[in-house]
Amino acid sequence: MTWNIKVKIIMNILDLFSGCGGLTEGFRSDFFEIMCHIEMDENACNSLKTREAYYFLNENDQIGIYESYLNGEIDRNELYSYIPNALLDKIINSTISYETINPLIDEINKLKGNSRIDGIIGGPPCQAYSTIGRARNENKKERDNRIYLYKYYSYFLEYYSPKFFIFENVKGLLSYKDQFDEKLLPKIIEEFESLNYDVHFKIINSADYGVPQKRERLFIFGIKQDEGINAELFFDNLSLKRGEVITLRELFNDLPVLHSGETVNEYNNSQPNDFVQRYIRNENDILTQNISRINNDRDKQIYHHVSLAKSNGINLKYNELPKNLKSHKNDTHFIDRFKSLDFNDVSHTLVAHISKDGHYYIHPDINQNRSITVREAARIQTFPDNFYFESSRTAAFRQIGNAVPVVLSKKIASAIEEIFAAN
Repeated sequence: MTWNIKVKIIMNILDLFSGCGGLTEGFRSDFFEIMCHIEMDENACNSLKTREAYYFLNENDQIGIYESYLNGEIDRNELYSYIPNALLDKIINSTISYETINPLIDEINKLKGNSRIDGIIGGPPCQAYSTIGRARNENKKERDNRIYLYKYYSYFLEYYSPKFFIFENVKGLLSYKDQFDEKLLPKIIEEFESLNYDVHFKIINSADYGVPQKRERLFIFGIKQDEGINAELFFDNLSLKRGEVITLRELFNDLPVLHSGETVNEYNNSQPNDFVQRYIRNENDILTQNISRINNDRDKQIYHHVSLAKSNGINLKYNELPKNLKSHKNDTHFIDRFKSLDFNDVSHTLVAHISKDGHYYIHPDINQNRSITVREAARIQTFPDNFYFESSRTAAFRQIGNAVPVVLSKKIASAIEEIFAAN
């Protein structure tokens, strides 16, 4: 059998700290070609490989093979056997550290051959900068290597000297202080600027760009000074791509009703709205990973109280629950540990903690009385329904919670494309 592999390459991208590929997804276009992904989590790497399989088989009119995998008719090894090694090999499962960085560069150079790297995208793990975990990590600064992962990012910038980069991280980086009690962000900016980049940064709320989720993240954009373009142009271009968001009722409208512990992988008969048809669901998609956690009786009673209050516009706190439902003595800290989504609004920020429990993401339909499924979480992050997350429910939730929303990533890539297409 003869395969058609796309060979048209305009701007080659190196994808660092890739995760499962939320930011990556936006750069899958005729204008960009992703040369290599580097990611330390094996499950996320498998998600990236499975996504490569989807695109390759779809482009070669063999999507039935992918559907056979989703339906459990073939295993992952057989799925990958249909995919050229060149596509799978560009996904490198590795940490980025002092010991690995030069071997990684050797591997990247083999993959790219004579091609140059035109752009670097990605963002280091954010736990060290997060305001939630800051107090817990305060005494670890001198030995927490995550704080300085940006220096490895900088090393790649210095080595490959790409035309641009996009660096994403949590809002907490704005105020984070390093082991010398000095703000870290100005040091990061200064280091990037020292490599001959014009650099700008901004807090972006995904909800402003059509994502049904309030999610604020810091984005740093840099462009080589010899390009003669002000980096602020990227944010100007991006601001023109703002869009109205849909509610969770609209987002979930075509998904089935299910209850705690159930799996229902069939769409209902409702017509998906324009947003879902444009970004989320193709006509022939197979619904997968619509799996609800099993909840104990106490949690289900709490969910009912919290969801009912939310339907009346009230965020019920833990200390306001009936006494017989409270299993923790702490009534003063983390009192919003249970939280319901609102059908008539967008979601609050989806984070990786959802991999541990779903208490903070209770489904807005009081009659379903459960936390959201993997697929519903993926929709909140605007992943298309044909995106499959490896290799377990827990791993899938973690990957989704850590990702850049796909609709935002598409608009980021488009804003960058406009800069270089016009010059």
